[in-house]
Amino acid sequence: MTVGLETAEDFGLALRTTREAAGRTLRDVADVTKLGVRTLDALERNQIDRLPPGIFRRAVVRAYAREVGLDPEETLRVFLGRYPDALPPPGPPQGPVADLPVRPRGWTSVILTGLAVGVIVALVVAAYLLWPRSAAVGDTSRGAGTVAAAAPGRTR
Repeated sequence: MTVGLETAEDFGLALRTTREAAGRTLRDVADVTKLGVRTLDALERNQIDRLPPGIFRRAVVRAYAREVGLDPEETLRVFLGRYPDALPPPGPPQGPVADLPVRPRGWTSVILTGLAVGVIVALVVAAYLLWPRSAAVGDTSRGAGTVAAAAPGRTR
C-alpha cells in the first residue's frame, strides 16, 4: 500500500486518500492515536512546519500510518525521503556505538540484587519489631488498672 506513497506527487494527499479509503475520519484517527486533529490535518496538507519537531514528528507519521493500514516504517522512510530531518535514520544504531559488545547480565548481578533486596526486607522487619509503640486511644491493655487503683484514693 505504501507504493502509492512513493510515487504520489502529493504525500499528504496520498495519506488522506488512504485514510478515506479505509473509511476513517480524522477524528477517528485522532481519538485512537491521541494526536490532535490539527496535527493530523497538517500532515495531510504537507504543512510539516506545524508538526512537532524531532522524534515526535516521526511518531506522528508512524501512528497515523498504523491507524490507516499502512506500514509505519515504510511510510516513515518515504516521509523522511521527502522531508528529511537532522536525526539519524530510523533502525538499529550504526557506527562506533553499534560495534560495542553487549555485556550480558551474569549471575553476579542477580545475586547482588537478591542480597540487596534481602537486606532491605530485613531492615524493614527489624524496624517494625523494634519501633516503640505508644498507647493508642481506647487501649485497655495498659493503664486500666492504674486508673482504677488511683480512683479510690482521691478525695473530693
